[in-house]
Amino acid sequence: MKTELIFPTPVWKFNNVGIDRQSLTDFVYFVKSEDPTGRKQSNHGGWQSNDFIDIVMDNNPLKEIRDAIMERAYAAADEFGFNEYRLKIINLWININTKGAFNHVHTHPGGVLSGVYYLKLPKCFSGNLIFMRDPNYSQMKEYWGGGDNVHREGHINETEHNVYPEEDQLVIFPAWLPHSVSVSSSDGDRISISFNITAFSNYYHEIYPK
Repeated sequence: MKTELIFPTPVWKFNNVGIDRQSLTDFVYFVKSEDPTGRKQSNHGGWQSNDFIDIVMDNNPLKEIRDAIMERAYAAADEFGFNEYRLKIINLWININTKGAFNHVHTHPGGVLSGVYYLKLPKCFSGNLIFMRDPNYSQMKEYWGGGDNVHREGHINETEHNVYPEEDQLVIFPAWLPHSVSVSSSDGDRISISFNITAFSNYYHEIYPK
């Protein structure tokens, strides 16, 4: 028997990014103090900043993490098979999840790559990043007897995949991939930086220069 895995979905993890996390953490709390309400998107509880665009990041501590993200995004896009392309970060925002906070299932329309950088994690459990499989597959698995007939869970047949975050870790994934964040049970702050990236062909830039 020969098994072929078709349409694999890559998720790229980069540990020990190595930025100045203290300066960035101070900046995060400064932004929150200036806008304590923030915005509501996929987040239930906690706090989320409004978007930062690329040019704004040149003049604050977000520049270092922006540059680190882009360097690794090019590595991910190369492995994915992009050809003669350029990447551009569309937006970036800050998340602070507190006890009881979580993020509903969502995708990131308009981007090609999305991701999250874990700036600060409390010692107690503060929520996993959960990727979701196509709902049609999940429904089909229910027809097999609620999944009880699947005796060996793994990447081939799982309906959800958990990423256990680590401080100073960057995770990049396709923007269309449904994902959520589980409920935090920690009294401490879980601080992350999320972002969206798009891609342009070099041909596009030759015809439509900036």
